[in-house]
Amino acid sequence: MSRAVRVAIWIIGFGALLALGLYLGDRVKADSGYVLFAYGGYTVEMSLWAFIILFLAVTVILWILFGLGGALGRLPQNAWKAWSRMRHRKADSRLIEGALWLRRDEPERALSVLRKDTSSESLPALHWLLASEAARRLEQLDESERYLESAERLMANIPKAIEYDPRPSEFKPLMKALKKEWREDWALALETIGDNDALSRLATLNSLAKVHTDSVALEIVQARLAMAAGLDAEAKHHIDRANQLDSDHPLVHLLTIEAESGRTAALEQLRRRLIEDAS
Repeated sequence: MSRAVRVAIWIIGFGALLALGLYLGDRVKADSGYVLFAYGGYTVEMSLWAFIILFLAVTVILWILFGLGGALGRLPQNAWKAWSRMRHRKADSRLIEGALWLRRDEPERALSVLRKDTSSESLPALHWLLASEAARRLEQLDESERYLESAERLMANIPKAIEYDPRPSEFKPLMKALKKEWREDWALALETIGDNDALSRLATLNSLAKVHTDSVALEIVQARLAMAAGLDAEAKHHIDRANQLDSDHPLVHLLTIEAESGRTAALEQLRRRLIEDAS
């Protein structure tokens, strides 16, 4: 609605009220009416218009008095609600802070915030889920499991766990499983699972490499095994192949850094984190 239309409506309304007031004023002068109240030996006389004005005034006064009385009666309840809302806002801001630290990959700071009580929060189950994830990233598995159980107790409907085939824990069974059904995330475990040495692993992986020529994970594993065995030329070949397949892959970037500067504990930790996130 435009401003001009609103102004026009206000002018018309004001004009109608003014006309009604003038009409009523003229009626009061022409015929004021008469009202008589009699009870026992008492009588009250007044004009009709005086009665109407008195009735409206009494109505407004009673409405104000009872409205104010109701507000005063509700004051303790409203004060408690206001205090509860303030506590909820403070607790929810703590939840948001914990989620933010977790997103910034600062699980220690996130957990220090999320360890606090959740009784005033709007979403206590989410609080404990975030605390469980923060503890898991810090490899505090018992504490993570305890927080997860706290979250599940608060959830009305817990999603069923997704059933999946467990990854084999030995090299040969893993090779057999991958030949039957290829899984890129499982392929990354071909480097470390079992007790086989790097050269024997490389030789065994040739059968998979001939079939899965577009596997980034397989090229990464072969490159790292070749570096571990001191086969620099073969390692360079697989690094180049991995970059050709997916140069934006974080593990490919990490592999390139490793080839240039060598393996370090920090790089290995970052690599494990990336593999966990990809799983």
